Amino acid sequence: MSSLLARALGPLLNHPTLRAGDRVLAAMSGGVDSSVTAALLHRAGYQVIGISMQLFDKKGTSSSDSKCCTLDDFQDARRVAHDLGFAHYVMDFEARFRETVIEGFIQSYLDGETPSPCIRCNQHLKFSALMDRAESLDAPFVATGHYASISQAGGTWHLRKAADPTKDQSYFLFHHNQATLPRTLFPLAHLSKPEVRRLGLELGLHLAEKAESQEICFVIQDRYDLFLEAEGRAPEPGEGPIRHLDGRILGRHRGYWRHTVGQRRGLGVAYAEPLYVIRIEPSSNTIWVGSESDLMARDLVARELSWVGDPPRGPLACEARIRSRSPEAEALVIPLPEGRVKVAFAQPQRAIAPGQAVVFYRDGEVLGGGWIDGGAV
Repeated sequence: MSSLLARALGPLLNHPTLRAGDRVLAAMSGGVDSSVTAALLHRAGYQVIGISMQLFDKKGTSSSDSKCCTLDDFQDARRVAHDLGFAHYVMDFEARFRETVIEGFIQSYLDGETPSPCIRCNQHLKFSALMDRAESLDAPFVATGHYASISQAGGTWHLRKAADPTKDQSYFLFHHNQATLPRTLFPLAHLSKPEVRRLGLELGLHLAEKAESQEICFVIQDRYDLFLEAEGRAPEPGEGPIRHLDGRILGRHRGYWRHTVGQRRGLGVAYAEPLYVIRIEPSSNTIWVGSESDLMARDLVARELSWVGDPPRGPLACEARIRSRSPEAEALVIPLPEGRVKVAFAQPQRAIAPGQAVVFYRDGEVLGGGWIDGGAV
């Protein structure tokens, strides 16, 4: 056994609640990360059940068109399970995925927002529906290939960033709480991607060098607006005004849902300085544009808050992140009526986009998060 494999197995063998012979449901997409996750659990001696999730209808879609979750991906997952000697199943979650992820994605664009469907998928499918299935299979734990860290101290469970900052996915997992964290395993938390690939080779996985998928899995079109059209959900009338923040009409757009806050290219407007989408107003079918300085804002309002631990009873000083790859910024979270919060930043933030998540951290630990609803009250 290599030192890398020994280091990878250590946290699994010394987990605070995982016991020898426990049954673990491992989500397997057919990629490197989830396959190594399942293989490590199997190597550590746990009863692994590999599950691939059928999330959307891919009939008539070739493997080259779809971003992930193709028949080829499922075959890769099945081969890993077969080669290592544990069970693998494909489970149908299409109806729930359509209801909670695809419909939410479409509605977010129709509301003039910038959706984040991967977080909704984690929340409603991988750590809700999948946990329900795990219970029916008498599996106390669900494991995924996410890069984030779970620990327990003083009777409380904590969610922290992964050891590799370039792969950290804690932003996408803010919905976890004290009920779900004890049942969740992230075996890759302390590993880098190159280390995971090396482990894949050492464990004999045929897909150790398989390329990653970076796109939204259910959108096979080159642009998201074309997906809305393919779904028959593009609203009418399509065209509307492009207005400068000073009120002047500078041009026409072909559909507000084709644009997102912070966008610069594709506006089709000639102007003395670069213009950016500042605000999208579906009610009037208007795109509001301005200069880059107009993108800067000091606060936002968030809805649908989730907290890893107890919700704050008053103002909370922390760091907040408004995009998955943005750095955290010093902020004050102020509770508002109806379960919302105001997030006031110490320094202005660029292109705060409704529909995206805002996630709260302190010293690398995730405190909670919510969905950006708009500007300050």
